Amino acid sequence: MDIRPCTDADLRLLCSRWKTPGGVHERHHARHLAGEVTYLVAWQGQEPLGSGVLQWGGCIGSNARTAYPDAVELNHLLVRDHCRGQGVGSALIAAAEALAAQTGRHQMAMGVAEDNPDAERLYRRLGYRSTGVIDVSEYDWITAEGSVRHETEHDHLLVKDLSLTMERVR
Repeated sequence: MDIRPCTDADLRLLCSRWKTPGGVHERHHARHLAGEVTYLVAWQGQEPLGSGVLQWGGCIGSNARTAYPDAVELNHLLVRDHCRGQGVGSALIAAAEALAAQTGRHQMAMGVAEDNPDAERLYRRLGYRSTGVIDVSEYDWITAEGSVRHETEHDHLLVKDLSLTMERVR
């Protein structure tokens, strides 16, 4: 498995191999090119397995940003259905942690929706701890059929100290 920031060439391949409604890949890549985020994609040869967005500007939620102003946040972590349970999510998280540690960041944050216990178990297994911080976010998304859905999500913030990761990077 190869995990790397998305390039223009990767984007073309990504969009043809992993079709998502609403231009999700294109939006993440545009923010990556603007220097706001790093859009990481996991590949097996020419096949995209999953992706995640490393938010260099800090946590997205206002409560999380106030409580952990120096943390970098990994969000929009997605693993394709047929690739789940194969270590793709763990590998994406490890790559994001290493990148954050290389840039001198000391904390990584991840929000997890209260209705996503599988993700929370993974994050805890990887050393993330609950903070008690909760943010509510509302957003629209486009279904595979092309209809717009509105969601309200309650995200619990989990944080990990990257000092051990920083030691491994050195």
